[in-house]
Amino acid sequence: MTVLALLIVQLGHSQKILTWFTLGTTLSGEDPARPGFYQPIFSPELEKYNGQEVILTGYVIPVDFSNNTYALSKTPFANCFFCGKAGIETVVGLRFKNRQSKFLVDQFIVVKGILRLNKHPNGDFIYYLENAELHG
Repeated sequence: MTVLALLIVQLGHSQKILTWFTLGTTLSGEDPARPGFYQPIFSPELEKYNGQEVILTGYVIPVDFSNNTYALSKTPFANCFFCGKAGIETVVGLRFKNRQSKFLVDQFIVVKGILRLNKHPNGDFIYYLENAELHG
């Protein structure tokens, strides 16, 4: 059995694999209610994932160890949006179900959680995985 077939059997129908390509379909536009401020414009394809349990892979960026706050990045830290190499669509905030041990910077993980699209980020992440757990 191929790896893909095993993954499909393991996942069943309740979890969807979310890709960075799909997250990258997000655009940015001026907020009509607040001129000069920008808001994400989520593609119809991405909107289908909102509120759904998804699986996503990426590199961990510890944001605040004491508050158990982490982000998941499409690329390692040296290439993430904090460093000017990518956009805000390449990082997802993680809200873990249970307190996590400290991750290493750039530790590659597979995580599952409920995707929440943040339409009015106000300096926050535009995506979150809520009730996140390590997967696999």
